[in-house]
Amino acid sequence: MLNRIRNKLSPAQEMEEEVEVDNIYSIIPPPGTIIGEATEEEMEKAADLENRHVAFIRLQDMSIQFDGVSYKELLKDFLDFERDSSKFWRAVSSRLSVPYEWPIRIDYALGPIYLGEHDYLEQMDEEENED
Repeated sequence: MLNRIRNKLSPAQEMEEEVEVDNIYSIIPPPGTIIGEATEEEMEKAADLENRHVAFIRLQDMSIQFDGVSYKELLKDFLDFERDSSKFWRAVSSRLSVPYEWPIRIDYALGPIYLGEHDYLEQMDEEENED
């Protein structure tokens, strides 16, 4: 559906009229729309990244004081997590030919890749009504 962004067409799109995209948010499907299926490796990596994210959130909630060395080690862990997360989601977005900025999520128990919560459609409707 969304391969137009990279000037590729899926079999379903070959029958559609080609549309020029000026704004990636103008073509975003509503939250919950399934846009693909995750591989086993993607489901495992998504679960691992979610676990690391939750661990970091819990650590932040503890309000622990760190010395300089501990802070630098923790900062390295945060940077590694962000790098791993960005690399993973860029690869998934690229495989699906959807913009990286879209809030895609993976149900790492069952495998569907879907759009997470967003309010882009509401924002665009409000902007159109203002004109």
